Amino acid sequence: MESGDDKLLDRMNKGYHADLVIKQCKKMDEAGMPWIANFLGGLGGHDWGLSHARETAKMYNQLKPAMVYASELTLFPDTPLSRDVAMGKFAEATETERIAEMQEFIRCLDIPTIFRAEHVTMPIRLNGRLPEDKKALIAQLQRLLDDNGEEVLQRYRSRVNSL
Repeated sequence: MESGDDKLLDRMNKGYHADLVIKQCKKMDEAGMPWIANFLGGLGGHDWGLSHARETAKMYNQLKPAMVYASELTLFPDTPLSRDVAMGKFAEATETERIAEMQEFIRCLDIPTIFRAEHVTMPIRLNGRLPEDKKALIAQLQRLLDDNGEEVLQRYRSRVNSL
């Protein structure tokens, strides 16, 4: 399975593709082992977040993670990706793009699971069950967007100095 996310993973030097993730995670599902999936918002970069959200949800919808834990990409100085940004090879997603990406990811998830986004990289803490709390989680993110502009959200990200 070659997807837009697979090309992204090549660029991010992840070393694996969606087909391998699905194959290995299905083994855990078949063995009855609970496992936690991760979603790293912002990884798609500028103008690619919605695609990243849809492709990742499409992959997880084929699996049975006990929980999906979400956080946001945050660049630190002297890392390969921050150097790519400086050289114009990668454009970071805006803060509002990141929130829209997280909304789309939640909207596209169709599996019963726990959803948490409580990492320091998140400007809002989210915790709920899918599909029951899907609308409420998306609404919380919308309120964040409505109440805070790009500048306020950028200030939050700039204060994240460690993970």
